[in-house]
Amino acid sequence: MSEKSLFPFGASVAGPKLGSESRRFALKNLAASAASIGAASLVHPVFATTNPAQNEPNTAAGPTEEVPYVQTPMHVVQRMLQLADVERRDVVWDLGSGDGRIVIEAAKRGARAVGYEIDPTLIRESVRNARLARVADRTSFVERDLFTLDFKTPSVVTMYLLPEFNLKLRPRLLEQMRPGSRIVSHEWDMGDWRADETLIYPSPAKPHGTSKEHKVFLWIVPANVSGRWRVEMAGRAPFVVDISQTYQQIEMKSDEAAIAWAALRGRSLRFALRNGARATEFSGQLSADARTLSGVNWLARRVSS
Repeated sequence: MSEKSLFPFGASVAGPKLGSESRRFALKNLAASAASIGAASLVHPVFATTNPAQNEPNTAAGPTEEVPYVQTPMHVVQRMLQLADVERRDVVWDLGSGDGRIVIEAAKRGARAVGYEIDPTLIRESVRNARLARVADRTSFVERDLFTLDFKTPSVVTMYLLPEFNLKLRPRLLEQMRPGSRIVSHEWDMGDWRADETLIYPSPAKPHGTSKEHKVFLWIVPANVSGRWRVEMAGRAPFVVDISQTYQQIEMKSDEAAIAWAALRGRSLRFALRNGARATEFSGQLSADARTLSGVNWLARRVSS
């Protein structure tokens, strides 16, 4: 899937290398302007109780005593994993994994999980925490620049990064992750790529920022279904449809059929054909080679992209 095909109104954003020095510089700038934008937001979570009132993050200096950071509360971690529907078959990558709590909680659900972190002290702490939680065999922690990662492997990516880094990661996530994979972000969205689902819940005890609430965003990586398709359907003559697409938002048009609506979620396409006052709904899946869409009693072949 190309960035160009899904973003017809803007260019893709190149990602910087996010090594330890660049992250410190970014966080120092963010800390200096925290009052105006709400909070410093690159996460190094620390274990806490499950009582939301006692579970709010504390602002503390990082391992180098150079920059502040915000901890992810455990109840937010659980909400993130629930929203992504993490299960045994998943491979979960946590970007900026801190002390490893998201990785560990994902492993407790049976998933294989990897934490990427640039602070070696936090990596050592994460390894100890995973061993104590008895999930060391399903977890690993890697010191790595996030913008050198190949995202073809994970089925779930979790993150709590600076807003601008979300935007710079966006084209890599869209292009490299498999359709149907899930991305979950705490607090920050990804610009005009609107989330498929958003959780907002109050947090009066939240010590940072002006908004006393938590936000958790979920995106389902969309397949690229844009282009012209020839639809064959039981009981009627074949017809041609044109699909335009921006992220997961699609519009399906045809001169030969009355299309009431269409929706895309991962590889799954749903649409309805209008017949007078009635509308008949159809659903199907995109093939692995992205050449066909098929469902019960219908098949569409890609004519052009």
